[in-house]
Amino acid sequence: MISSDHFDVPMAKMLRKIERDVLAEVPLQRRAVTKVSASTAVLLAVSVGAWALCAGTTLSMVAVAIGCAAAVASTVALLRRRFLWCWLASAISGIGVPLSILGFWSVQTGEPGRPCYWLLVSAICQIHLVANWVQCGLPPQRHMPSPSGVAHPRG
Repeated sequence: MISSDHFDVPMAKMLRKIERDVLAEVPLQRRAVTKVSASTAVLLAVSVGAWALCAGTTLSMVAVAIGCAAAVASTVALLRRRFLWCWLASAISGIGVPLSILGFWSVQTGEPGRPCYWLLVSAICQIHLVANWVQCGLPPQRHMPSPSGVAHPRG
């Protein structure tokens, strides 16, 4: 533990700046909020439907749980509008996409004749959430002057 006598003030300022950048508020456009809200509502409904109708395999239940977690994280990200929550919602949804597809596969192979399309709809909703949260969570592009004097976005 470092005592306050040995604490470097410029280092503390730099760490506070990094914290503000990482945990900064994300301005969400009304269109993005509408799309994410709709996808979150559909994902939650589909997850409940999959739980009620497709509770056959362990993998399908894990996919349902991750779908519910993605819906909760997306709701919190919409309410908090912080960079960290946007990326957390994106990460959970990203993990949920292949799990939903694998859950569908496990129901199809484990219980032939009992298709569970709820999990495929869940995967589509989570793909939509990933795309929107990644887009919302990107930092704004800053333009840097080029040697020719024309501004180009930093890439």
